[in-house]
Amino acid sequence: MTSTPERLSRKERRAQKKANRRTWPQRLVIAVNVLGIFAALTAAYFIRNSFGRIESIDRVELAGNLTPLSDNAEPGQRVLNVLLVGSDSSAGLDPDDPINTDRQGERNGDVIIIAHIDERDGTAALLSIPRDLWVPIAGRDREAKINSAFSVGGPAMLIDTIEQNFDIPINHYVNVDFAGFQGLVDALGEVNVWFEQPARDWNTRTNSSQTGFQMLERGCQALDGHTALAYVRSRYYQTQNDDGTWEGGIAEASDLNRIKRQQDFLRQVAVQAIASGSRNPFVFNGLVDAAVEHVTLDQELSPALLLDIGTAFRDFDSDNLQVYSLPSRFDWVGSASVLFVEEEPAAPLFELYRGASANDPRTVNAEIAYSSERASESEAMRAQLLSAGFADVPANPAPLEHAGIEIRHGASARDAAQVVAASLGEPAVLVEVSGLPGRTVIVALGSGDVANGTPGTTVPQDDGDLKETPAVSVDPDSDGDVGSGQPAENTSEKPQTGFSEATCGR
Repeated sequence: MTSTPERLSRKERRAQKKANRRTWPQRLVIAVNVLGIFAALTAAYFIRNSFGRIESIDRVELAGNLTPLSDNAEPGQRVLNVLLVGSDSSAGLDPDDPINTDRQGERNGDVIIIAHIDERDGTAALLSIPRDLWVPIAGRDREAKINSAFSVGGPAMLIDTIEQNFDIPINHYVNVDFAGFQGLVDALGEVNVWFEQPARDWNTRTNSSQTGFQMLERGCQALDGHTALAYVRSRYYQTQNDDGTWEGGIAEASDLNRIKRQQDFLRQVAVQAIASGSRNPFVFNGLVDAAVEHVTLDQELSPALLLDIGTAFRDFDSDNLQVYSLPSRFDWVGSASVLFVEEEPAAPLFELYRGASANDPRTVNAEIAYSSERASESEAMRAQLLSAGFADVPANPAPLEHAGIEIRHGASARDAAQVVAASLGEPAVLVEVSGLPGRTVIVALGSGDVANGTPGTTVPQDDGDLKETPAVSVDPDSDGDVGSGQPAENTSEKPQTGFSEATCGR
């Protein structure tokens, strides 16, 4: 006798449908994240909900510049890099917008991000390249800021410049312009941002604002498209102290600080776009319209590829997205303030983006700091890490006061710290540290003999100030899981915004 399946109640069926729907937004998060998330998000929605309209998105032919994916790479085993450009063409904005000041509609690469997607282990990363980075420009016998490659030669020259300087293959291209960014935020209605202090965009040299951004209220504030655009574009960001004075707005740090704001804000926009767009047809249509009008994709970025990526990342947690800025240092070229790549901390990131897996020692810049009485142990540990495949591994004495072994890492390099911990095979404590660039990890051999350290220990050091976060003990027998990185943090002296306020915009 055949049994009859138990009939679910209406409430149970509704809950089941809701659970089933979660996988689609999750897979969209990684389709091509941050700036590209908007294009990939709407493109993937087209595939699922309005397939025919994808033909309306502008395409650009870049077959001669992009690196094609290997013909032998099967779905689920591919590794690809997608160049995401937020172009600062002011066409389509209000002529009276402060952003248009002293502009004639020129088109520059205002935001340059490379999204790295590895289907083999389900990891994804974003690498922001400062627009003021000083590099040789491909096809031209001169050096200049990297964003000038886009303004002079469009995406083709920018792709060639990136590949020439960093040896990173670019497989696909996505562009979103100013008006498109503003339109996407307006389609959502507003996006919430937490402000620890009043803030504004103010150039103290010209005594004027470049973008018109001003937020005089503290706490969780809703930004519309116009305000959001001014906020993420601010290059002279200032915060107000309790005594009414303003500080910040230093041009030398503007590019790197702006990258940090953009990364976190666009992450919030992406999460809200997925959540709202999947529930509300009016929001969905607004996102579609904004993408159709203001997004450009390369000719080879197909709906089938987007679907394949979505399938590979259907269970991906967006909190595990690794977010990096290319390590760089400030300098001057004539009267121009520029940035130069810091080769040593950048090298592991380049290896990751060239196709090495996230648990490959080549993708980690491991260093050792040791107290004076543990010099011999540091040499043995250095030899061990070198034999495991880590490059160089400098070891230097340091005034350490903690007990045991601490493995110190930046906000988005927790997975890199786990790779080091797994290679050491000794009890250790993971400690998040501000100021460590890229995938740099410091193994700190303290003065004491306690093997497991003290959770939450904070020790002053020259390499960067320790952040007060609970440390995590590492079992030497664990496999060092990859993919548990945290969002990038603001490492400037004074916090620009309190994005750690989890309730704002969630």
